[in-house]
Amino acid sequence: MNQLSSQPLSRSQLVLFGLPEFAMYLAVIPMSLYLPLFYSRDLGLSITDIGLLLMVARISDVVTDPLIGTLSDRTRTRLGRRKPWMLAGVPLMMVSAFQLFSPSGAISNAYLLLWSVLLWLGWTMINIPYYAWGAELSEDFDERTRITGWRQAFGFAGNISVLMVPVAATQLFGYGGVASEALVIIGGMTLILLPVLIGLTVWRLPERMTTPPAHEPILRNLKAMLSNGSFIVLFIGFTFMSLGTTMIATLFMLFTTFAMELERQAQPILLSYFAVNIVGLPFWVWLSGRIGKREAWMTGTLVMALATPLYLTLAPGEIVPFVLMTTVIGFAGGNFIALSLSMKADVIDVAARRRGESTAGAYMAIWSLGSKTTQALALGISLPLLGLFGFDPRMENGPDEIDALRYAIALLPPACYLIAILVIYRYPISRTRLARLRAAFDRRDARRARAHAAGRVQSSG
Repeated sequence: MNQLSSQPLSRSQLVLFGLPEFAMYLAVIPMSLYLPLFYSRDLGLSITDIGLLLMVARISDVVTDPLIGTLSDRTRTRLGRRKPWMLAGVPLMMVSAFQLFSPSGAISNAYLLLWSVLLWLGWTMINIPYYAWGAELSEDFDERTRITGWRQAFGFAGNISVLMVPVAATQLFGYGGVASEALVIIGGMTLILLPVLIGLTVWRLPERMTTPPAHEPILRNLKAMLSNGSFIVLFIGFTFMSLGTTMIATLFMLFTTFAMELERQAQPILLSYFAVNIVGLPFWVWLSGRIGKREAWMTGTLVMALATPLYLTLAPGEIVPFVLMTTVIGFAGGNFIALSLSMKADVIDVAARRRGESTAGAYMAIWSLGSKTTQALALGISLPLLGLFGFDPRMENGPDEIDALRYAIALLPPACYLIAILVIYRYPISRTRLARLRAAFDRRDARRARAHAAGRVQSSG
């Protein structure tokens, strides 16, 4: 198998590596964006049940996430460690997305739960090895941000496509303007693009082996991860940030439809949000190179924490200030995934050098499990909370129920953002510290090599 060199990735290699992210976003963004509204208002399921079922589906991978991450660390094939798992997850994710986005017949709670669980299982089989692969592509502090930035740009492009294609279809064919129609269109795109884009990346982009495959017992690796202070701080900070962003994603269509009375404009408004995600991403990558990854992430998160409560000032139909506030939040949020994953790659680098074996898959599995649990909590908290206060998309809601929706989207996410800032302030790995740690590992490895050579000389004498 051909190996990537230690030089920075070319633009064509960055494009190849970003392609799966585009396809993955097509499949998963509708889960929080469209499904709660579609399965409640159009298919008649309870909003509380939907929240709880999607929460259970998200945390159903408590076994499979660590298992797939650990197995991918230990996989040895001609394709590499990560690629076989990605290829195996594609058909499962395709079938599940089709069943969820284009349901037919009587739809029950069991139907939603089954296909949601299977979709996230397919996502796990692709995403954990894919992100582990990304963490191993470079050893350079800033090159990692470049890699995660490119990958996230393709993810944002997937977000935009989830919205732009139905909007364009509505304008051209009069179909795609509501959640049920948009899901049919996105389901068809997913069936085509998942195998094509992931297959192209697996075929054309080689893996890069920086450390030997894992060989230590799984429980020992888990213990090492849980004692890794840098990883724990980053993990907790990411968890609270993800909780806030998923709450907004879950509630946005409901807020736009019922509080702002702008359902037909919801997709164009979200397009503006994801468009500025992409516009802002190069700025945050640049800023992280100037002031540091941690500081850039904290800056963007603070802007989001200050801007989101302004949703409370909006009255129904006020589209211009709604769009302006949403674009500010979108610009600030462009830093979140790219910088956190770049920081995670730094943590994995230190852990791999310390232990002398690849543990990227195991780290990605724990990260994924935490992310899924967090997003499950966002669904399991925000939607049942609305139900508790009487909000129901299937019927007419009064002022109190609409206010519950407004306060949920405007106040819960900023609280999570502020906690994330306080946590991530303690994250210790900077460019300088990473260089010092690498130098120490190099000296340790040199001593071991000299001792090994001396032992061989003595044994031969």
